[in-house]
Parts: sequence; structure tokens; C-alpha cells
Amino acid sequence: MPIPLDPSRVFGAVLLATLAMLSLLAGVVIGLYGKPSQRTNAIVMAFGTGALIQALALELAFEGAQRLMVESGLSGIASWFWVAAGFTLGGVLYYLSDRRLERYGAALRHPALAKLFLSRKRRERSAALLARLARVDLLRSLPPEEMEEVLLCVQPVRVAAGETIFRRGEAGDALYLIDEGTVMVLDNAASPAPHGAAAATALAYLTAGQSFGEIALLTGAARTATVVAITDAALLKIAREHFDELLDCSPRLRQAVEALNSQRILRNVAALRGQRDAEDWQKIALANIQRLNRAEEAALRAKHAAAGAPLAIFLGALLDGIPESVVIGASFVSLDSFRFTFLAAVFLSNLPEAIGSAVSMKQAGFGTRRIFALWGMLVLAGALAAALGNVFLTDAPPALLTLVGAIAGGGILAMVSSVMMPEAYEDGGPAVGLATIAGFLVAFLFNFV
Repeated sequence: MPIPLDPSRVFGAVLLATLAMLSLLAGVVIGLYGKPSQRTNAIVMAFGTGALIQALALELAFEGAQRLMVESGLSGIASWFWVAAGFTLGGVLYYLSDRRLERYGAALRHPALAKLFLSRKRRERSAALLARLARVDLLRSLPPEEMEEVLLCVQPVRVAAGETIFRRGEAGDALYLIDEGTVMVLDNAASPAPHGAAAATALAYLTAGQSFGEIALLTGAARTATVVAITDAALLKIAREHFDELLDCSPRLRQAVEALNSQRILRNVAALRGQRDAEDWQKIALANIQRLNRAEEAALRAKHAAAGAPLAIFLGALLDGIPESVVIGASFVSLDSFRFTFLAAVFLSNLPEAIGSAVSMKQAGFGTRRIFALWGMLVLAGALAAALGNVFLTDAPPALLTLVGAIAGGGILAMVSSVMMPEAYEDGGPAVGLATIAGFLVAFLFNFV
């Protein structure tokens, strides 16, 4: 029998959804102005996760299947397929949407996602740089395990054909590695035009994979030659202070540089690397790049925060929160019949999520007003979603209601498993397993009282 549209019913759904979403604003306040321990936040998040899992399993999956069997006359297997299809579709939609939004900085809304996103970005940059460094004989003398420190010191530099990179007599301020192009080493301060240098002044022509400038760095003396780019060239520069640190930390690098100075670089490199080719060396080196440099992490956060991230973060937060509001709105008919288990689970899970998100967004350079504005808009969007869910789904056919609820449940479950659970375990350790069980059992208890 159709349920007539009742403004007070819609208002009740909006009120309940708003109540569940207000924990987001409370979490933002705690995250920005309080100092909750990561462990405490993780335990609360794990408890809310357990409650959400219980609500998804019973209130969305099981009760949805029962609704189809009772009201539509479907068999148990057919009902299961409807629920399974909805959860699968919801999870796939969440996954695809989340991956898409991550490209624009939406990962900054969660600490766990932000760490994974920034780690992946740094790994991509490291792989590209290692592919270039693998062509440099001098650096292939290093064990791949030591390349992490080198990556932090390398600065890409481009020079035009005919440009003087440094002159004889200048202070030795950097070591240069040739990535692309050709340079000429001269025994005087002349800077001839490309292809026009007198043969008598040329000491050497260096190409991709070779290095220069190490003599002045090792001896502390002035540059002993002038180096000019013959073609447009891409160089990798390691400044003096970083070069000295690398030599102190790596006897093998010092040995390779000294071998280079004595014109025995090729033989020494072959012995040191054990005939390891550039591709294998790059793969092993990349496998050992494990930590984020703080300065680089801050730069990546700032970059993605400035590149349209506010909208992406808002859309990502919508992706997390709207399915919950739709479920609350669609399931509300009256206070007497409404089961508050799901609402309580959403409230509890939102709180630590917002705490961590506020901290992560602050670290990315977002101002306090912008953070509150984003989460305030999310509360309003959640209220609107609950209203629409109540208007269009409360009286929907059982199959549609079950399918929509299952799609929402799949999205929520994907969010819980990919964001909340990893984040809780990272900050809380094995104890979050017990907290998750506690949340599940407390939520399950409400089915019997």
C-alpha cells in the first residue's frame, strides 16, 4: 500500500540525517583545536566500523533480501542475487569515482588515503628519476639499496646548446650527471659556439650516462676546466653539500668517483655492480624507496591542495557520506518504527573520520574557514540526500528499494574497508580488532532490545 507523502516525515528524515552528519563538524572542531591521541581516534573509528558492518549486514543486506522474499515472492537465491548485484555495483562505483577524484587531490580528505596517494606519487617520480639515473655509470657503482639518499639530492637542470655550464677557475659547487645531450670539456675559459670549437681546446666530449665536475668537489680547488653544452642537454645536478654527505655515507661512491678521476671508471663500475644491467639495478633501487621525505611530502600536499583539491575533496566527502544519508532517509517512516542502529553507527564513524580529515587538510594548507565550509556543505548535502531518499524511495517497489539500499551499502562497505579500517589499524594497532568486535556486538544488541 503506497505511503502518502508527509512533510513531517520528510522533515524527520532530514533531522535524523543531519544529526548523524553533525558529528563531522564536531570532529573538525576536535581535530583543529583539540589534541586527541591517534590511538584513541583509531579505537573510536574501529568501534564505529564494527557497528557499520553490522548495520550493513543486517539492516541493508539481510533485511533487503527478506523484503524481496516476502513482498515480491522471490526465492532466497534470487533475493541474494539482487543484494549481491547492488553491493557489487556500489563498491565498483565507489572505487572508480574515488580513483578518479584522487587525481585531483581528493585523497587529502583522509590521512590514510593521503599517505597512500603521496607515497604513490613519490614512487612514480622516483621511478622516472631512477630510470634516468640508471644510465649514469657513476651512480650505477652504488648498490641500489643506497639510492634513496641520492634521490633526495638530485636536481634536474636543462641547458641550451652553446650555454656554458661552468668556467675554469670558478668554485666547484656541484656534480653534474648527463641525462640527455652532449657537453664539451675545454682546457681554457673560452666558450665557443656549438660545433665551432677549435679541436685543440677540447679535452673531452661527454654524452648521456657520463658525469663531470667531481674533481673540484673532491679536492676543494677551483674548476680545472670549462664545460659547454654542444647540444640541448638535460642534466642531473647534485649540490656540493649533498655530494659531501653522500661521500661520507657511501664509501662505494667515493671509490667510484676516485676511480673516475684516474680514468678507470668503466672497469671499476663493472666490478662493483657485478655485471648488473641498468634495468635490474633500477628495479632493485626502486624497491628500496620506502619513506617519504618530509619536505617533498609537504610540497606534494601543497601542490595538490592548490590544484583544484577543494572541489575534489568535497566531492570525495560526498562520495563517503551521501550513501549513508540516502539509507537513513529511505528507511525513515516514523520514530516508532525507525531503528537507530545504523544512525548511531554513522555518527560514531563520522567523528574520528572528520578528526583525521581536518588534520590532514590543515597539513595540506587549507585554512580553517575553508575546512569548516567544506564540511558544513557536506552536512547540508547529506540532509538534502536524506530528503530525496525519503520522498522517492520510501514508497518505492521492494526490488528498487532493496537495490538502491544495496548499492549504497556497497559504497559504504568499500569506504569502510579502503579508508577506515587501514587508518584505524595504522594508528591503533592490533587493539582495533577488539574495538571493531565491540562495535559490531553493541550494534547487534540493539536488534534484541
